[in-house]
Amino acid sequence: MSGRLPIVVLGGSDPGPDAVPQGVPPGQLLTGFKGAKPLPWGRCLVAELIHRIRQSERFHEPLLIGPRRIYDGLVDVPVVDVEGHLAATLQGAIEAIRGRYSMSEPVAFATSDILPTAEEFCRLLDESYLPHGDALFWGQFVAAEPDQMGASSWKPSYRFRPDAEHPPRNLYPGHLVIARPDALRLSVAVHLLSVAYRYRNRDLRQRYVRMVARSLWQLLQEDVRNLFTFQLPILTVSIPYHALAAFFRYRRGKATVGDFERAVAKGFLHRRHLHDAHGRPVVFSLSPIRSFAKDIDTIDEFAEAAEL
Repeated sequence: MSGRLPIVVLGGSDPGPDAVPQGVPPGQLLTGFKGAKPLPWGRCLVAELIHRIRQSERFHEPLLIGPRRIYDGLVDVPVVDVEGHLAATLQGAIEAIRGRYSMSEPVAFATSDILPTAEEFCRLLDESYLPHGDALFWGQFVAAEPDQMGASSWKPSYRFRPDAEHPPRNLYPGHLVIARPDALRLSVAVHLLSVAYRYRNRDLRQRYVRMVARSLWQLLQEDVRNLFTFQLPILTVSIPYHALAAFFRYRRGKATVGDFERAVAKGFLHRRHLHDAHGRPVVFSLSPIRSFAKDIDTIDEFAEAAEL
């Protein structure tokens, strides 16, 4: 890989989901600023992540998005002072990128509660990102069975077909995303990611209606804005339609990763970009690197990470 990618690390607080996820004993969930939690060897979680990002030599100096009152003295990178829920953290990240980098070039986003090794960062980029480096929005699904996930075996997973020719596989969402911000409907993308994060640890069958319902007002506002730029106001219908169509295809066991990519493209990208990157502007690569799916939500997950 030639050149280094800008990277922002999202270090906001996690109030926890609105209910204890199935399979997690009461009292196990971590809340608050997980990135500030100290590891046995002295660094806090996010400082260790930043150390490993540097060791990979694939990224520019990281930016940490989160409250300066929490992270001052814990990390030796610039802290963009943002305090609030994920939407506020993402908005702060976008403004930080706008002031430092080109919005048309790829930027990496990582959560503060994962601990891949430097070698795993390099491997993921080389094997999974670089073949799709012209994508406008890239992420990964991690192919694994629950018994391979250790303390994270409770996390919800998804069964997608890699393509129409192969049977479904058990997939977990990864936590490194690379996007070209100018290609995104930023306000809609921030909202949809925030809603998805809020319900991330619930079974998909229990949350798709809530996620769609919570998005309608945001989509309506976006449609009103589009009227002033002479665009058809169709997002309020189009995005829920494509999201629900993808969900019901998933329920029937027929959904492919490509179906998911197209649904994300419809929701996240400006219309003019839907046919970019050789007709595949959104890519979710399949990866075997489990550390990118092991975001640390529980006491046991933190203890497991602290032993590595």
